[in-house]
Amino acid sequence: MLRNLSLCRWYPALAVILLIACNRSKPESKRPSFKAVEGIKFIEVRREFDTGLSFSEQGFQQIPEWTLYFLPGDSVKIYSPFEKRYIHYPIYFDHGQVINFAREFLRVKNISRDSIVLQLLRVQARVVNQDLSKVYMRFYSEDYIKNVLRTHPDTLRKPDRRDTVFIKSLVDRTKRHPNIGDSLFAARQPVSLKSKVDWILVVKKKLAKSDIDYRASDEYLYPEYTVNIQNAYKDFSYTFTAYVDHHGKITVGRFASIEEDFVAPQRRVMQGIVDVYLHRFLEITPGQTMGMSHPTEITLHLRGTKN
Repeated sequence: MLRNLSLCRWYPALAVILLIACNRSKPESKRPSFKAVEGIKFIEVRREFDTGLSFSEQGFQQIPEWTLYFLPGDSVKIYSPFEKRYIHYPIYFDHGQVINFAREFLRVKNISRDSIVLQLLRVQARVVNQDLSKVYMRFYSEDYIKNVLRTHPDTLRKPDRRDTVFIKSLVDRTKRHPNIGDSLFAARQPVSLKSKVDWILVVKKKLAKSDIDYRASDEYLYPEYTVNIQNAYKDFSYTFTAYVDHHGKITVGRFASIEEDFVAPQRRVMQGIVDVYLHRFLEITPGQTMGMSHPTEITLHLRGTKN
């Protein structure tokens, strides 16, 4: 979300003041006012799904990252960690408690001098998609954190006990079914592959922050690695998914564009290359979430060159 802060400063007003389709039979509430909290520094301390958890079953983690001030004249400034400065945005009011700023639609759930709760809305074709609008952002004022809670924002931003219990249940499930893709979830700290020899080069795919579609979460949700092997037994080039269990063992998973009759022999060939080269000459660290190692799925681009 914060990646797009500077890109949307001049987002046209006509594009953001949408008439969101809703049940007009219900009386609309008065539009929110931020006058009572103007000039107060608010720090986002928790971002969670309506389940009360900050993790999804797929391993995606909601990260609290906003720091903001509401300003006179219906505007807000938000700190951008990418630009290392605050960026100013006007606030556009839609209907009821729905507002828009920083290219996000939000519903104001609570405002006080100590805390603010906002609901992130997903708007599609001028309609609020209720199924995808289940994320909530909680902010505390800097003064409340320091003088009442007597703690640090980073402490409040850590996953809580509910998250720990939930992730533990997912980890236990993956260990029971380490080679079944549908039972796995993305590791918050992805698998690490490091070569122990100079004739094997491992490169993990990096996403460019300058890309307009950049999402930091993609790097752990969809980890990809290219492994180039020199002095291989022959030239080859394979792309496939692989399951890396909690001990670091790699098992060939799925691959596309191969007829069913050739799947089994192709899998044996790929697994042989994995066993001969990767298991012997790579240092393989399994993925981890909240300090717990667990099986996860990665994409491998395996290239061999015969010299």
